[in-house]
Amino acid sequence: MSEALSILKSEIMKRSLEEAQGITAQAEREAEKIISSAKRKAEEILEQSIKPEISVMRKRILGSARLEGRRILLKAKEEVLSKVFKMVEERLKKIAEGEDPEYRYEELTVKLIQEAASRIGEKELILTSNRRTLAFLKRNLRKVEKRLEEALGYKVKLTLENSPYECLGGVVVYTPDRTRIFYNTLEGRLMGLKEALRGIVAKTLFA
Repeated sequence: MSEALSILKSEIMKRSLEEAQGITAQAEREAEKIISSAKRKAEEILEQSIKPEISVMRKRILGSARLEGRRILLKAKEEVLSKVFKMVEERLKKIAEGEDPEYRYEELTVKLIQEAASRIGEKELILTSNRRTLAFLKRNLRKVEKRLEEALGYKVKLTLENSPYECLGGVVVYTPDRTRIFYNTLEGRLMGLKEALRGIVAKTLFA
């Protein structure tokens, strides 16, 4: 009886151990499934939360890159335009100094005076310019007056200002009482054309 009880007890222990091992294995499998499922869920949640952030970051980076690209392009355009205007200014300087064979500065000066006189519309005017231009006008003042009379249809008395006006070329013309004044310098003409030139040059260079 004691031996039978011992055998039964042993069998129960064996079965209990097998059952326990089975339960443990099942629990481990279930735990693995739960962990695996949780990982997938966590990855999905993470992906869902990160994707918009990645999209936003990508847009920000691209937007920043585009802005930087536009900034660099605008800077390059301004540098090129600045060089173009500098070249134009140097050309005007050569014309004013009589070093450009394509233009006669004296003839240009007469036309600038004529334009100013026409705009002001008075019969007595005072002129000023740089030293070189004033020297030319002093030698040819009566001839210039005659050219004005032929162009405008009435006599215009011209007087030269004693003090030179610092400019590249061209003239400043005004009435004796200085109520009307017309700046017709080469720099002034260049400034007036600068915006128009900016559009034309930019279109030509960067089309």
